[in-house]
Amino acid sequence: MKKIIFSSLLVLLVLSCASSQKSVKTPKQTKYPKWFINPQNAVTGYGPVYFSEESSTKEATRHAIDNFVKLSHCYVLGTQTYIQSTKGLDLVYDSLFINVEESPSDEKILKKHFAHADTFATKNIIIVIHSHSPLDALKELLPFSQECKWISTPPQDNEYIYAIGSCNRIFNEHKAWDRAENNAILALARKISLNNAAETLINEDKLMSKFNENVNVELHNIEVIERWKDTKTNSYYVLIRM
Repeated sequence: MKKIIFSSLLVLLVLSCASSQKSVKTPKQTKYPKWFINPQNAVTGYGPVYFSEESSTKEATRHAIDNFVKLSHCYVLGTQTYIQSTKGLDLVYDSLFINVEESPSDEKILKKHFAHADTFATKNIIIVIHSHSPLDALKELLPFSQECKWISTPPQDNEYIYAIGSCNRIFNEHKAWDRAENNAILALARKISLNNAAETLINEDKLMSKFNENVNVELHNIEVIERWKDTKTNSYYVLIRM
């Protein structure tokens, strides 16, 4: 009798496990407009979703203005510490920040060169884009690809300097994208600063194991080339160039 009860319980347990496995569903990935994933000479702004759609759009538009100014012209300032080895220079510490010169006329300048082309919203983020031309061909909603090649192998050419910024596990999506973009700008400045530091050492024939450098890098006409989100780790990546 005990064997029969045990066997029955075992069968019920197996059926229960099989049933529970079937009920588990992989969460659907949010799709985004192609113009957000691959912006083309456009200005994008994003913000949180409020109860009032007007308030959400207003904040996203304000962010677009800030982005327009920052990408057009900004400075990266701070201090960096390098260690010189046989392989070259290694950056071991920095305290860099982005400095933007704002003006009351920034919004007018944006509207003079760009027109509002589209607005997109999910339950977590609202995105606006201002463009030189209509974006009808770029409004298709797409999921992020499963893999992203440029994260491990950034593009390289003689015309542009490329940089990648990332942000991990932030609850607010609009803040995650903003931080990833800012980190990309800082990474771009680090590349330029590292090249300048190496050139200075060569020209002055210096050999130091460790040294500090005051950074004042001017950046202009930065382009956001692509955005990518790793949905498995909730990590955000932005590729830029100058």
